[in-house]
Amino acid sequence: MLAFILLLLLSVLVSIDAFAIGFLFGLKRIRIPLVIIGLIALFSSFVIFFSMGVGRFIGEIIPSSIIQTFAGILLIGIGLYNLFFDMPVYRKSYFVMIALLMNVDSLGYGIQAGLAERSFWFAPLAGIIIFTAFIIGIIYGHETKSRFILRYMAVIPSMIFVILGISKLLA
Repeated sequence: MLAFILLLLLSVLVSIDAFAIGFLFGLKRIRIPLVIIGLIALFSSFVIFFSMGVGRFIGEIIPSSIIQTFAGILLIGIGLYNLFFDMPVYRKSYFVMIALLMNVDSLGYGIQAGLAERSFWFAPLAGIIIFTAFIIGIIYGHETKSRFILRYMAVIPSMIFVILGISKLLA
């Protein structure tokens, strides 16, 4: 039972990015097809499953701190770019970029889980929670009525990306 609770907590940790990114799309009132969200979650599950295998096979060749730093720098870069230039979030290539950025982190978590010899059930569980967190983030972002958030809506998504990136660098 304790092992399942640990896997559940790790899955929630992996899905925080999905919630934040979903929240951003909800704030901007961008409709994302459910199929795209499902594909992002499925891709995340695959990345976690694959990286767990790599983590078990290779051992500690790639330090997780390097992966965290790389993910943080990329997220900060996207946030700053979005702050100064209008990023075309409606393009399919942007969804691919979001999926890849979310999974740079998942790669690190998967390797760590593989090194710790966690159950491979972590991958599908994380995919389900990522899917759910993404949808909840979109709904919450879309339903937000806070005057502060709505007033600064043009700046908030960029700042959330920067904060996510900084959190990756400090973690």
